[in-house]
This record gives sequence, C-alpha cells and structure tokens, in this order.
Amino acid sequence: MLNSPPAVPRIAPTRFRAVLLAGALFTFFFMAYVFSASADLYSTGDTEIRIQIAENLSSRIDMSLHGWKLQYPKHLKKEFYDPRISLGRGGQTYSTYLPGQPLFIIPFDFIGSRLSPHERWTFGPAVIWFDRLVGPLMGALEALIFFLFAVRLGYGRRVSLLLTLLFGFATMAWPDEQSVNEHSEVAFFLLLGWYFVFRFREQRAPPWYLFLAGAGIGGAFITRYQDAALGLVGLGVYLLLPSLRTPSVRNRVVDCIRVGCGLFPFVVLILWYNWARFGSITQTGHHETTFGYAIWKGAAGLLISPGKGLLWYCPTIFLLVFAGPWFYRRFSAMTIGMAAMVASFFLLYGYVTFWHGDPAWGPRYVYPVVPFLTLPLGELLKRMRRISPMTLISSLVIAGSLLIQVSAVTVSPWRSWYRVIAYEESQGYQWEWIASRYRYFWNVQESPLNFQLHGLYQMVYDSVLHSNKYELVPPDEDPILDRMTVDYALNQWNFWWKSDELDWWMGRQKIVAEVLVIVALALASGTYLAAEGGGLFDEPDRSESDTPVMEAA
Repeated sequence: MLNSPPAVPRIAPTRFRAVLLAGALFTFFFMAYVFSASADLYSTGDTEIRIQIAENLSSRIDMSLHGWKLQYPKHLKKEFYDPRISLGRGGQTYSTYLPGQPLFIIPFDFIGSRLSPHERWTFGPAVIWFDRLVGPLMGALEALIFFLFAVRLGYGRRVSLLLTLLFGFATMAWPDEQSVNEHSEVAFFLLLGWYFVFRFREQRAPPWYLFLAGAGIGGAFITRYQDAALGLVGLGVYLLLPSLRTPSVRNRVVDCIRVGCGLFPFVVLILWYNWARFGSITQTGHHETTFGYAIWKGAAGLLISPGKGLLWYCPTIFLLVFAGPWFYRRFSAMTIGMAAMVASFFLLYGYVTFWHGDPAWGPRYVYPVVPFLTLPLGELLKRMRRISPMTLISSLVIAGSLLIQVSAVTVSPWRSWYRVIAYEESQGYQWEWIASRYRYFWNVQESPLNFQLHGLYQMVYDSVLHSNKYELVPPDEDPILDRMTVDYALNQWNFWWKSDELDWWMGRQKIVAEVLVIVALALASGTYLAAEGGGLFDEPDRSESDTPVMEAA
C-alpha cells in the first residue's frame, strides 16, 4: 500500500483569503519600507550606476554608460581603478554590473520621468527618488516569499506572520533594502528557488516546480551570478540527498537537470550580455585582482569581526542554538543543503580581496543568507508561548537586534563612516578610499556598529532637547570630512520625508500628503494581518453541543 502524500499546510482556508493575505502582507512591508526610505538619494554609488544602466536601456536601448568617458593616467596604480566600470566595444564605457536590478528599475524610472515634469519637481532628484523605490519593492517581495515559505514549513499563519515581522525588521533585511543594493533581489530569487524545490521534494508538487526553481535561481544569476552559483551548491546538495520521493540516484540527478533547464535561458542571456559589452562571452570587464585574501581571515571577518561580523549586525542568528536542532529533526536534508550554501558564501567571499564590500553597512556580501538563517527560528517562536529562561533570552536577543536595525535605518550610516575616518586621522593615519587599506575591522573602538548605536543616542538627545551638542562639524582643512557633511545628511534623521532637499523640490504639503497615504495603507494592511494572525476570520470548531438535536414527536 502506497503512503498517502503528506498534508500541505495552507496559506488560508480559501483561495480568496490567501490572495488577500499575501496582498496585505506585501502592501504592509512595501509601505513600511517606503516610509523608512533613506534621505540620502546619492548614498550608494553602485546604485547610481545601475540607475544609469536602466535609463540607457529604456531610453536608448543602449548598454553603455552614455556620455561617460573612462581614461586613467598612465602612472596610476590598478588599485585606484574603479572596478565598477570598464572600456568595452567601440571604446565606450560599460558597467561591470549585470542587468538584474536595472531591469526592475526601468518601470520606476518610466513613472518618475513622466510624473516629475507634471508635478514641476526637479527632474534629476525626483527620478532618482522613484528609481530607489526598487529597494522597498524587493524587500517587500522578499518578505512575501519568506512568509509563504514559513507557512509551508508548517508554522501556521500566526507564527509565520510573527516570524516574517522578525525577519523584516529585526534582521539585516531592513537596512539592506534601504541601501538599494542588489542583495535584496538576490535573496528574493534564492528564496524563490528554494521554495519551489522544497515544495517538490517535501510536499509532492509536480516536477515543473523544479523548472520554476531554476528560473528563480536564474533571476539571481542575472543579478549576481556568483551568488546564484552558491545558491546552486546548496540546492544541489539538497536535491542529491536521499528522500522518499526520489530514492534512486538517477532520479535525483534528473531533478537537478530540470533545475538546470530552468536556469539555462538566464545563463545564455548573461553570456550574450558579456559579448555585447566586451566582445566575448567570457569577458566581464573586471580588471582587479578578485581573489587572494586568506580565506580563514576573510570568513572570520565576515562572521565575528567587531567591524563587519554578521553575528553582531544580526544577533538573531544566535537563536539558532535553540531552533537549529528542532529544525534539523524536521527537515534534515534541507538543513544540510542550507548549511552548505551558507558555508559557501562565507568561504567564497572570505577569499575575495575586498571581502568587506566597503563602503557599506555590515557584511553586505553575505546578506542573501540571512533569510535562510531566520527561517528555522519559527521552531523557537512556536515554543515561546510560556515564560521561561529560553523565552526571556530570545526576547532580549530579538529586541537587541531590532535596536541595531532601527539605528541603521534612522541614522545615516555615513555618520558612522565619518567617525571611523575621524578616529583614523586622530591616530595619525591619512584616510584613502581604497578597499585594501581599511583597518577598522578588528578594532572594537572604531566599529561602525558602536558608532551607529551611539549616533542613534546622539540624534535622540539633540532632537528631544533641541540642541546641537552632537552635531558633526568637520575640522578646518579636512576635505574628506568636509565633503561628507555636504554630500550626506549626517546631522538629520535618515528619512526622505525629513530631508531638507526633498522639502525644497517636492514641497512640504505634498510630502505630508504622501506620508499620510503611506501610513494609512500600512495601518489598514497591518490591521488585516493582525486579524488574520489572531484568527478573527476563522470559523470556530463545532462541538457536540452545537449539533442540532431533533425534537421528540
């Protein structure tokens, strides 16, 4: 007799409620992330370049950086070259970045470029403000697929919603989407790929789910192909481990091939993209020495260093000590596959010469593994209904992690960079924006994390007491620090609606109206999520006393 397939946990009792729940969750996170978007429109040079790629693709159908001319002095050392741009076909300047994020930026750029003249907003900053909404979009999509994954893991709606809130606001997912780097996009697509493979392997979904999984990894491939390759390492381990559904090695290999078929079109696209830019399918435009750092030192820096350690920037990972064994008992093969992927991220980027990814907030290269290190925590949340030492410890860790993320999004990270540079100069060093020459990683005294938390205290102090006690004022004859105070909102709260620049070209009345709409949508969707999590719409179980009794004749 064949074993009956396991019951698949449902998103909601009806399809309509499932769609409504998913829409409400996406709306809530998108509105929350838009509300907390950064005031520094030019805070990330990488994003500015990807915006340029999007604009050239949409307006000129051209992959080059139109109007850019790249020419270095002959005596300049290669360590001073910009690794983000390179000369390509026809002597034109191309970016080394892949088209993943620019393709998502194009719709926002289209809307911004047409709405700005109508509203008489300053064209350049207004379009960039719209373009940067791709960060909240990918963050909200990442939270959505995370929630669906949590429900399918059997956590239930209530615990899955709580876990998604924890992931969305108490981990690096929040500051990562605010930075508008492409790591949120990579994390979303990796999660999507893993979700489809899990549904196939553990819940008997049809084989075409594996093709969808390959397409999900493909989305990561056209964004950061090295991250997609690392995701494939974990997925390969997961699929090749024995299971009840695929006991034979041959069938497991066939499953891997199906994933590869879904990925194949995206690989072809990137090979063509390389040829179109640099004349060869194997040329990427990178000229810097990518690998060569001591792996153990780089991996340790990414994990535990005071200045870049993921454990300190996202303390919820410590809770895997409790949740990890429970999760492994339920999903041993998936745990092994996820562990293989996480280890691959740390080992590969630990070998990269610029493993820290600076200037950036935290160890950004390993951010795509954060959702996979958070999903097992649902096992812990299920067991936190009663007060116990484990519950108290977990609550304190979550609160501490939330405080760190709040400091990261409310205070400009460039304020911490200002203080890192000031500290270096006070020690007699001359600061240079060269990744190989940064020294702060293992020094607790100049950890950006410490400066950021202290910066939150300073901003609260000055705001509450209406003082200028902690205002950063650069010393005389210090062009680096002076430029930072001009380019970035170091002495303001890091919200777009608090920005003097946006107030100037958007207008205070329109900003207030937009904020009211955003808050209203967030509150409405959040209220519905709370009702779903509390079981308000669920029908009560019928007991025997509720059963109608026929009257006697």
